[in-house]
Amino acid sequence: MKTKHSIFRSIVAICFAIFIISGCKKKEEEAPAPTPVPTTDGSTQQSQRASDQSSFENETNQAMDDANSALQGVSTTRGVQVYCNMTIDSSQKAIGKLTLNFNGLDCSGMKNRTGAIVIQLPYNGSTVTTWSTAGATASLTFNNYTVTYVSNNKSIIFNGTHSVTNVNGGGWLTLYLGTPIVHKVRADMQLTFDDGTTRIWKAAKKRTLTYIGGVLKVTMAGDTVIGSYNNVAFWGVNRMGENFTVDVPTAFSYDMVNPGTNCTYKPLTGVIVHYGVAHVLTLTYGVDTNGNSVTPGTCPYGYKISWVDGQGATQQAVLSY
Repeated sequence: MKTKHSIFRSIVAICFAIFIISGCKKKEEEAPAPTPVPTTDGSTQQSQRASDQSSFENETNQAMDDANSALQGVSTTRGVQVYCNMTIDSSQKAIGKLTLNFNGLDCSGMKNRTGAIVIQLPYNGSTVTTWSTAGATASLTFNNYTVTYVSNNKSIIFNGTHSVTNVNGGGWLTLYLGTPIVHKVRADMQLTFDDGTTRIWKAAKKRTLTYIGGVLKVTMAGDTVIGSYNNVAFWGVNRMGENFTVDVPTAFSYDMVNPGTNCTYKPLTGVIVHYGVAHVLTLTYGVDTNGNSVTPGTCPYGYKISWVDGQGATQQAVLSY
């Protein structure tokens, strides 16, 4: 029995270590949000809307992944661990609280992160509900979590909360054994953009994690209904003062871990639509430089944005990841 327990602990430790290392490799391949190039008929504004959406999704995803990694390793975390200028303060893990402190470049060296994210698991005064428990909900509080892109020195500041529920339970070992894990996310965030604009953004999404053939994949779908939109993932007010709603008619997916490729964290498929903006904006993920969908197994260049302008003409642009 002792030998079986030792083997189990070794498997979990190895899975956790692989995830952290792969996460760092993933970050090395990330590019900062594209800087829109001024063109005609609102292309600059449309590119800015798409860029802000991409930045919000990418940075909060990375933050949730950091939190997930910390929760997976809490049983073996002692004191403070350091991962690419992120420290995990586990001094209050007895009451289900971890604090992620950021103070420098991430693993890619392409963005600087400062501030903190406080993770709180359910605690009834004597017992902490573990993250692997089905239905366990972790509260993530962002305290001036600031991401600054090295390439252009532009930044976004995040304050607010994410509530993440491990719907069916389990952890890395569960995935390794072939069972998908579903996370339900609810977010209420205040964003401060590089121009000083402060706005409120909300999110309701479902993230499904699968591990097949060495590839850890995430599929993201909208998870609420607003008006006539049935697959809403995000809504709020953008930096231009527009009340927007983002619907996800086709769930998008990306690889979190895919050894031997540079496609991690680059959406491979999926469509999202921005409503409430001056011209309805559609983002199609997983395209080449000409805006055509790439074949399965091919690393995409970026995503295509398209809309109908005030004169009734269809416009489009292709932005890189």
